[in-house]
Amino acid sequence: MSDESIIPWELRAIGAEDVGLLLGLSPRTVLEKAACRPDFPMRLTMRPATWVAGEVLAWRDANRAGLPKGRRRGPRSPK
Repeated sequence: MSDESIIPWELRAIGAEDVGLLLGLSPRTVLEKAACRPDFPMRLTMRPATWVAGEVLAWRDANRAGLPKGRRRGPRSPK
């Protein structure tokens, strides 16, 4: 039995890429705009930056209107 099956997802440490997926932001925008907000959850580690998944979800749900505007991920639209 692996540790991943014992630890609930909400208690796991996630990095900037996973936080970005939860918030709809790029990892860079997470690090430069969201993570430096005083109300954003505290990091567990600095390098690599990790946060508790459940804390990020709770913050997202409480701050949906105030999320930073990041670049959309995906293919570019034709010009």
